Amino acid sequence: MHLNWKRFIWVIFVLLYTALFFYNCLKSSNNWLMPYIFTMILIIWLGIEYYQKHLFFQSGLIKFELYSLPLRLLFALFFYSAFIIGISTTIWWPTNQIGFYPFIRIIGLLILLYSIFLRWQTNVTKSVTTHVISKFYLSIALLSFSLALGYGSYLLLFYTVFGFLLIFLQYKYELRIFKDFENFAYHNQKPLKFERKDYENQWHRYCEQRLKKTRNE
Repeated sequence: MHLNWKRFIWVIFVLLYTALFFYNCLKSSNNWLMPYIFTMILIIWLGIEYYQKHLFFQSGLIKFELYSLPLRLLFALFFYSAFIIGISTTIWWPTNQIGFYPFIRIIGLLILLYSIFLRWQTNVTKSVTTHVISKFYLSIALLSFSLALGYGSYLLLFYTVFGFLLIFLQYKYELRIFKDFENFAYHNQKPLKFERKDYENQWHRYCEQRLKKTRNE
């Protein structure tokens, strides 16, 4: 596998910097260790996703230009603001903290790890199916929920509802595109049954046609 040195060095630098930054930022707080571990696992995962050039909020199963920019921007706003709320809860907002330390935080960490596992499964598959799309957005929903428990924040428990709405809208948007493709492939093309290679070729052809249509509108 070819190593992208520029991205690799940048990711290592960011990981080392954030490890030191959040250690100094959190260590003076009570019950800081589990949120610190949660934060670093989250950042390591984001670094790997960045290195591999994966989209964050979308599955990447369709053309990048076909995704909804407003939904992507709104989810980025939700995710990073939720991250700030979580860090702030640990440092400055003890009244917003859920009790039962460290058990609630451990549950949040386990949910985070499971969401990463689901995400990894969708990243390694080359198939485009409704099941794969559903699994991807389930991983994003679990990741969002893990923030509330990983940082033990009451506010994030309620704020996550906004994230779930955005995830659902993006899921339905991508699912609609895929359903349109199935209609294109199985009703407008002959033969009706494809070999896997032909199926993938049809998928890429459909995305290209839809992309051209989007650009011409």
